[in-house]
Amino acid sequence: MRTLAGRYTLEDRVLEGTGWSYWRGEDAILHRAVGVLVLVAGDPREVALVDAARRSAGTDDPRIQRVLDVLDDADETCLIVEWLTGSTALEEALAEGPLRDSESRRLVLELARALAVVSRDGLEHGALAPRWVIRSDAGRVRLLGIAVAPVLTGRSTPDAYGLGELLYACLTARWPGAPDDSTLPAAPLQGGRPVRARMIRAGVPAALDDIAARALGLSGRGAPLLTAADVAAALEAVPATGPALGASEPADHEGIDRPGPVRRGQGRRIAAVAAVLTLVVSAAVMTGLSLVGPSPQAARPGGTGSPAGPSGTSGPTSGPAPGQAALAILSVHDFDPRPKGNGSENPAAVPLAVDGNPATAWTTLTYTRPDCGGLKPGVGLVVDLGLITEVGAVRLGLVGHGTSVEIRAATSLPVKADDAIAVSRADATGAFVTLPLDPPVRARYLVVWLTRLPAIVGGYQGGVSEIQVFHS
Repeated sequence: MRTLAGRYTLEDRVLEGTGWSYWRGEDAILHRAVGVLVLVAGDPREVALVDAARRSAGTDDPRIQRVLDVLDDADETCLIVEWLTGSTALEEALAEGPLRDSESRRLVLELARALAVVSRDGLEHGALAPRWVIRSDAGRVRLLGIAVAPVLTGRSTPDAYGLGELLYACLTARWPGAPDDSTLPAAPLQGGRPVRARMIRAGVPAALDDIAARALGLSGRGAPLLTAADVAAALEAVPATGPALGASEPADHEGIDRPGPVRRGQGRRIAAVAAVLTLVVSAAVMTGLSLVGPSPQAARPGGTGSPAGPSGTSGPTSGPAPGQAALAILSVHDFDPRPKGNGSENPAAVPLAVDGNPATAWTTLTYTRPDCGGLKPGVGLVVDLGLITEVGAVRLGLVGHGTSVEIRAATSLPVKADDAIAVSRADATGAFVTLPLDPPVRARYLVVWLTRLPAIVGGYQGGVSEIQVFHS
């Protein structure tokens, strides 16, 4: 058996993959089980993970998995983490069927509260799914992968939306999100959107069904839930027991197939892989802290946007108020204006920016520099609202980390980038951003204008996965 630093003994290799292996180990000094991740140096995601590490540094909420030690062993980075004994991945639990309604409420409420706390530091999870949630036998909830999960999965979802997906999954044992994020049976779709939870399982409480629908942007009784704090407040208003968790609307099963069986072993494998990915992230976090240290930007990164101030910078905001109503989008088209652009930028993928699925996205071409290769001031999309209306905020899902984006407004065609009025902007954003328009502006056309693109393998490329426009 191999021993690290004369203290940590590697006993059983649990998983392995390209460039890494994960072991159950023993701490010879404290006589306790630990998890040990051995990561080969030079992982191609290192830069993005270190950036995520800066943003997630300092999170010490007890609902987040703790890192115990980090070691350099030859050419490898070895990370020592808590070994979560007596715990089950939510993915595996849901493979057996839905949770009790009261447990669904409690679990998602606990996660929403934790995410509301970390959001005060500009942090979000960004890729919520059952695989990132661990439950102990005592009922304790642990969340894995804060801020860095999108780097590993290549997808990003606002936390309020992800909490809606988790609540939906807990109530139905069906997954309404991207298929690759869960081994649970997919939720049935209607018009490209998941059907309401009550249409899948009879007896889903109306209060919880509405909260899931409001978080997912489905029709629900009440304003959309746009932040983790919104979801927490909505769940707190539902009593933990009693009629609110017993009253439900009639289920409509017409045309809905029942969940098929999921093998327990399959759920365990996904949960184990997710745990290892989280450990990879944690290793990058610790490595990033030791290599680059904290910075003013790390303390409060540009994860959300606000109107540009006198200095041309942008600061964080809590996003649209719960009372703001979403506006219908008539159409969207790519925007690469001549003469510096060629008039077209990946037009076939434009519908993916407004398809209601945060896992799909319109992306730019690949450039040699983050400033669109130095060829033009920006590239993006034009959103047509159908009529001139008052706009109070725009929420975007973005591809990658480090995008700088502006919202520009116009009242008529043809839209020209230089003529459209810049009404809000955010610099070096995370995977999603809310840009308030303060004061609100009247416009029919909005330009989502990407001025700086995040790094990818082989160059720089940006993208937009979702666009939501809100009335003032």
